[in-house]
Amino acid sequence: MAHPSGDHDRRSLLLSPGERLGWVFRDRNRFRRRYGHPPPNPPAPPADLVDRLHRARRQLPLSMVIAGGAGLLLAGVLGCCAGVFDSSATAFGVLAFLAFLGGVAGVALIGARYTQLRSKVDAAQRERRHWYETAYQQWSAHKEAFENEDRQRVEQMLEWGAASPGPGTRRVDIVGGTLWGWEAVLTVFGASLLATRGSLTLVDLSGEAVSRELLRVAGGNGVGVDMVLLPTELAESDLLVGLSTRELVDALVESMYGDSETANRADRSMDNRILTGICQALGDDVSLGRLGAAMRVLMNETRDLDPLSPQERRYIADEVFSADYRRESYPNLRRMEAFVHPLADLGTRRGERPAAPLTCLAMATDGHNARNELLTDLLVQWLVRRVAHDGGGLRSLMIAGADDIPRRHLERLTDLCERRDVRLVLLFRHLRGAALSAIGGGSVGFMRLGNHEEARQAAEFIGHEHRFVLSQLTRTLGGGETHTVADTEGVDTSEGRSRDLSGLVGGALHRWTRDERRNWSVTRRWSQTRGVADGTNWSDASVEQRVYEYAVEPTTLQHLPDYAMLMVSRQPDGSSVQAVECNPDIVSLPRLAMDPLPYEPLPDALPGASVPPAQRPTARS
Repeated sequence: MAHPSGDHDRRSLLLSPGERLGWVFRDRNRFRRRYGHPPPNPPAPPADLVDRLHRARRQLPLSMVIAGGAGLLLAGVLGCCAGVFDSSATAFGVLAFLAFLGGVAGVALIGARYTQLRSKVDAAQRERRHWYETAYQQWSAHKEAFENEDRQRVEQMLEWGAASPGPGTRRVDIVGGTLWGWEAVLTVFGASLLATRGSLTLVDLSGEAVSRELLRVAGGNGVGVDMVLLPTELAESDLLVGLSTRELVDALVESMYGDSETANRADRSMDNRILTGICQALGDDVSLGRLGAAMRVLMNETRDLDPLSPQERRYIADEVFSADYRRESYPNLRRMEAFVHPLADLGTRRGERPAAPLTCLAMATDGHNARNELLTDLLVQWLVRRVAHDGGGLRSLMIAGADDIPRRHLERLTDLCERRDVRLVLLFRHLRGAALSAIGGGSVGFMRLGNHEEARQAAEFIGHEHRFVLSQLTRTLGGGETHTVADTEGVDTSEGRSRDLSGLVGGALHRWTRDERRNWSVTRRWSQTRGVADGTNWSDASVEQRVYEYAVEPTTLQHLPDYAMLMVSRQPDGSSVQAVECNPDIVSLPRLAMDPLPYEPLPDALPGASVPPAQRPTARS
C-alpha cells in the first residue's frame, strides 16, 4: 500500500502487514522518457532556382558590361559616321542615340531578370519558412504534451519500496552496525513481524535498551507489552516457572558450563547428580535462593540459611549425601553456589506473567559480569523451552546481542524455530566467534563493520564475481634510418703496332712483314650509389584480464552509514546483494510503499522510446 501524501507517522508500521527490514530507494527520474520524434529540419529552397540565381549572379556583371558596351560602341560608330557624312548627320545621330538607348535598355532588362529571379527565390524561402514554423510549433506542442503526460506518470511513481527477507526465509542474521542502527532495525522489522505474524518475543542483550523505540511504538498503538528488565526485576521474571526438576537441573548445568572448553563430562555429571539430589530434597518448592541455601548447608556454612526450615536443613545435612561424598564434591558445591548466589531472587515468582503480543526481556546497563553471563544462558534455556513447548503461540523471536550465546545453543534454537515455523532474527555486534560460524542459515544483513578483519570476512561471505579489468597497457614507438654510399672507379689500357718491311738480300728481292701495332685505349668508370631508408612505427595495445574480485569491497562495509544495510540473499544462480535503508523516519516520506516495489523496466527497454545518446550502449570491437 502506498502513502503518497506523507501525512502518516511510525504508527503505520504496525498497521501495514508484510515483513520488511527497511526500504529500498528507486529514483523515479531514471524512468523519464525522451520524446521519440526528432524536430523538423528547415527545408532548403528549390535547388533549380538557387542554381539559376547563382549562375545569374556570376554572369550579371559580364552581361551588363556586354550589353552596355555594345550599345555604347554602336552609338560611337554611328556618331563618327554622322561627322563624316554631313548630308546624313541627322540620321546617324538619331541612330546613335537609339543605339545608346538600346544598350541602356539591355542593361536594365538584365537587371530586371536578375531581380525577378531573386524575388522567386525569396518567395520560395518565405513559403518554406512558414511551413517550418508551423511544423515546429506542432512538434513543440506534441513534445510538450508528451513530456507533461510523462511527468505526471513519473510523479505518480513510488520511490521507496519495502525490502523483505525473501520468500522461504526462516532466519535472518544481522551483523555489525551501531546501537542507533539496531534500534532502527528492531523498530521497523519488529513492528512488521507484529503486524504480520503476531506474537513476538524480543530479547535485548545489548545493555543499552535498543528495544525501547519498538516498545513505544507498540504501546502507542494499543499493543500489549510485557517488559522485564534484568537483573533489576529478577523476582518478577518467570524464567523458572513451570520447570520440572529435570528441566531445572539441565538448564542450570547448561548455563554454568556454556561452551567452556575446560569442562569435562565428569564435572558435568557430578553437578547434575548434586543438583538432582538437592531438588528432590526441596520437594515442590524449588528456587535458586533455596538451592543456594541447601548448598551452603552441605558445605557446613551457617549464613544465609533463612530460605530453609530447620527440618529441611537437618534432612539435607544428614540424609541427602554421605559425609565422604560431601567432602569429595566440595569444589563442585562451592563453584555452583557461587553461580547461583547472585541470582537468588530469580524464581520467587510462582505464576506465569500475563500473555502479551509483545514480550521483551532486556538486560540493564551494568556491564558484563558473571551474573549477567549466567542470566543470559538461562534466558537462552528459557527460550529453547518456550519454543519447544509453546511453538504455536510464539510466532517470532528476535535476539539483539547474540554474540555471547554459545554456538550449540544457537544451533538448537535455530532447529526448533525452523521446525515450528518461528521467525528467528539474530543481531550480532561483531563478525567473530559464534557469529562467524553461525551466520548463513538464511538471509544475512551486514551493517557497518569498522574492524578491517571483520569487514574482510563479510566480503568473503558475500562472495566474489568475475570482472574484466585493464591489466596491461603497452605503447611502442620505434624508427630506423639507413644511409648507404658506394663508389666504383676503373681504368682499362691496351697497346698494339704493325709495320711492313722489304729489301734485297743476295741480289734477290725479299719482303717481310713485321707486325707491330700500338693502340691506346683508356676507359675510366666511376659510380656512386646512395641509399636512404627512414621508417617510424608505433602501436598502442591494452590487455584486459578476467579477475575474480570481491562483489563488495571491505572498505565499503567499513564506511556504511548508521541506518544502511547490505542484505545478502542466496539465490539459485548466486548471491543477491540489496542496499536497504532502515531509518524508521522514512515512513513519513511521500511516494512510499509498504510492499516491495513492482518491477518497472527502464526506458531503454520500452519499445518506441528514444534514449539520450549518453545512455545508449556503445559497440566495442
